[in-house]
Amino acid sequence: MNNNSKVTQLISTMTLAEKVGQLFVLAFAGPDIDYAKQLVKSHHVGGFYITDDNAATPKDAKTLADELQHQAQLRACDAPLLLCVDQEGSWGILAKHTDLGPGNLALGKANKAELTEQMYQVFAEQMHEIGYNTLLSPCSDVNTNPNNPIIGLRSFGETPKQVATHVAAAVRGIKRGGNLATAKHFPGHGDTHSDSHQCLPTVDKTLSELQQGDLLPFQAAIDAGVSLIMTSHICFPQLDDTYPATLSSKILTNLLQQQMGFNGLIITDSMNMWAMRKNYQPAEAAILALKAGAHLVMLSEEHYENSATDYKALQLATLNGVIHAVESGQLDEAVINERLHHVLSFKYDKLNVAKTPEHLTADDIEALIETAVSSSVSVLRNAAGNWPLTGREFTLTFAAHPKKYDSLVNSRGIGPNDPRSAKDTIIQGLQQRTSKVNLLPFDEFLTLLEGCDETISTPLVIVTEDYPLPGESFDVAEQKQLVQRALKRFGKQVVVIAMRSDYELTDYAELATYICAYSSRVCAAKYIASLL
Repeated sequence: MNNNSKVTQLISTMTLAEKVGQLFVLAFAGPDIDYAKQLVKSHHVGGFYITDDNAATPKDAKTLADELQHQAQLRACDAPLLLCVDQEGSWGILAKHTDLGPGNLALGKANKAELTEQMYQVFAEQMHEIGYNTLLSPCSDVNTNPNNPIIGLRSFGETPKQVATHVAAAVRGIKRGGNLATAKHFPGHGDTHSDSHQCLPTVDKTLSELQQGDLLPFQAAIDAGVSLIMTSHICFPQLDDTYPATLSSKILTNLLQQQMGFNGLIITDSMNMWAMRKNYQPAEAAILALKAGAHLVMLSEEHYENSATDYKALQLATLNGVIHAVESGQLDEAVINERLHHVLSFKYDKLNVAKTPEHLTADDIEALIETAVSSSVSVLRNAAGNWPLTGREFTLTFAAHPKKYDSLVNSRGIGPNDPRSAKDTIIQGLQQRTSKVNLLPFDEFLTLLEGCDETISTPLVIVTEDYPLPGESFDVAEQKQLVQRALKRFGKQVVVIAMRSDYELTDYAELATYICAYSSRVCAAKYIASLL
């Protein structure tokens, strides 16, 4: 019996609750594996969104994946679970145990598609070894708006064609590494002025404008054989004047499936993000998403959501709300059957096949990351001849407020997930290498800026940083003000090293020396320390 016949027959034997559960990808707080197993056994869920909060070491992660998949095999519908992780470089899990490289923006700046493909192969191999089978990457958004608060370092860059090249390379690498790739956030989150974790953004572009820009990377992902595409909680009023993309049949069915030819799985971004929560009831949003064309509804309990609600009750209410909608005639069961047939066929085809990824060795990975970092770090200004600083004494300070580093690893394990900041890594690297640096603590930096007669005789190296944090922002605006104050006081003595994007540079007209790493990752910080 082929998979199509098998799935058709299987669906005919399933209860409504079993069908609906398979269309949900849920999260759970902490190492609560008993609750996760209960979701599989009693509520028939089709997958999980997993973070460091659930398993903090590779050993724990492997145990978690094995136990969850074993529980799924005990069901009459024994399709494997989708175990999804935000492994995308600038974001990622198990940061101390895996190789995340410098992140997408640095890979885009290096602009070597083979590097991107190999880096994503590493992500896929390392997650495949653990048992996590679905990467919620690559981020396929174009940095059209340099002040976008949530994409930034997660994008491959500002040029649609270049981003498309790297997105396709990432998809190829993930496939070669034995994992499923997910292009996100359709039809594009790069031109928003706000974070959909916090509110419901609007992008007022025509279809033609989107086709020439934001949609190019998604088409490249489709052409490269991407398995899933994640929706965005963003309003595109010129495409649909009623619903945001996640809930829009005009965007998900007409545009993505029919016009662009995508025949994989459509998964929603987390329905707990405030873009959804502030505007729709949980069950209502899930019902609308399924009607619109989504195959999988994801509820990843964001840290701000988890602390504010009984998330278990909310998950159950959402599942039951969809079941009730079918029972009451609000949602046609034929829609559920159609989505489920697609999901199960996909799983039996893609997840039950023996994978033989082509492994990269530890030496290969080290060389790969070194090449990616060295190819991306750029000297964008050197008008005063201050760079390189080799052999010279200099004063080093960091523009970020010390308290902001507390946000790097939040309570839900989403985001950079690495307590090792660029600041700490640079300081440690310099302490091991040179005695020519005068480290200026943050409070003394402020005092220096406030003093009327204070002077320094060495170059003043100011490090700026940014980290993509869901639902909150690093203090980039405050850092910018401090740099501008330093420029007024010390002029050409100021050297800025950016452990972030270079989008701040337009605000520093008088700055003579600017070096950009396009990354806040440890590997990039170590390289910067070596240059200093």
